Amino acid sequence: MKKLVLMMVSLFLVSSAYAQDKEALKAQKEAEKEAKATFKKAKSIYETSIPNKEYGREVTDFEKLAGALPLIESAIQNEFTNKDFDTWKVATDIMNEYYQKESAEMRDDPDNEQKRAKLLETSLKLVSYCPKYDDLLALDTKTKPEEKTKIHLNNQIIAINPALQVLNAAQNASNSDDQAELKKGVEYADLFLNLMEKSNLMKDFKNEKVDLDYYKTYAKVFRAQSLLNIEGTPEADVVAAYEALIPTKSKAVAYNSLSNYFSQKDKVKQNKYLLEGIEALKDDAERKDLRANFAFIYAQNLYNGGNYKSEDKESLKKAIQLIKDEFSDNDMAMNAYQMEGQIALNDKKYTEAIELFLAASAKYPDEEKFLILAAGSAWENAKNNGSKKPDLEQAIKLFKEVEKACPSEPEFWGESLYILYNNTQQTALANQYKKYYKGK
Repeated sequence: MKKLVLMMVSLFLVSSAYAQDKEALKAQKEAEKEAKATFKKAKSIYETSIPNKEYGREVTDFEKLAGALPLIESAIQNEFTNKDFDTWKVATDIMNEYYQKESAEMRDDPDNEQKRAKLLETSLKLVSYCPKYDDLLALDTKTKPEEKTKIHLNNQIIAINPALQVLNAAQNASNSDDQAELKKGVEYADLFLNLMEKSNLMKDFKNEKVDLDYYKTYAKVFRAQSLLNIEGTPEADVVAAYEALIPTKSKAVAYNSLSNYFSQKDKVKQNKYLLEGIEALKDDAERKDLRANFAFIYAQNLYNGGNYKSEDKESLKKAIQLIKDEFSDNDMAMNAYQMEGQIALNDKKYTEAIELFLAASAKYPDEEKFLILAAGSAWENAKNNGSKKPDLEQAIKLFKEVEKACPSEPEFWGESLYILYNNTQQTALANQYKKYYKGK
């Protein structure tokens, strides 16, 4: 008896489960039927809205076509229709109709921000629909290969202009001060780059009027710029974004941005990118000034206000020599000459320091500081060399030149000449400068 009861219970459970499966299957079929009906309605509205000479429609009926928008949106999200390439074909065609309309309106009213935002929204949809349509088309077995190629190329043409709208939005967002906009800048740049570099749709795109490498480079620039200004972006992400530009024509932007990024954070890392930038731009005549700036910042970092490390001295001298050799007509070269002379002075190589400062004075005759530094070096040479008469006389000669160059600034020559004339027993001449003596 017990066995019979158990068997009856088991049969009831099986029957119940079968009934539930049957109901679920029925519901699934109903849902599938409804999804396909929704898509067919969207397709019908589209086909009866676009121009058709046979039916006397010369322009798209956008009032009617608007009814297809929620339907096709439902179709591309529904599991029963979103794997069918025809769904994405209709979605692409509908969005392209709106894109053409909104583009024309934007050309007529370029400053209308509301229209610009609407065009961007349509562009974002179109650049996501086209590659999806293309991927599913490639899997379709019913469409002939030559027809697939034709559709593929047409999809590329449809996608490229809205993609450039997205790139333009990435540029605008990357120049914003708003954190939310900057994040959109990264999103838009990534969308553009994924379409151009990773999608099957654009992998073989060729058009003599569109330089894809040019646009991809700028997408990377806008992406990096947005990341740089988003608060809390990890250092590794910022560095990676700019390093992605190094192999491109925007390598100057990369090195300059990385140098600026590390200028207050890490001088060692900044110097790394400065050195790489100096080398990378050596044959770029248009970036000569930027390269000079890199060389000077690098030299300044090593010089460190005169507190340079002994192990950095040779690198510092090479940087200074580079500036003198290649950027002698640049204002920064004056500072390079000054650093070089100061290094010699710090090393107590007074004769060398005098020569360097005098060479700089000859090159920049309007810069009195070099003559003043040469005179000061000559006096240091005299003091540290036993105050020999020839050395003292050289110092006097140079300070007299300073007096001639800066007659109204006796602080640069007055007291020095008084002391030097006294040290050479030229009392009468010393007395002429006694009023400038500050000692006791």
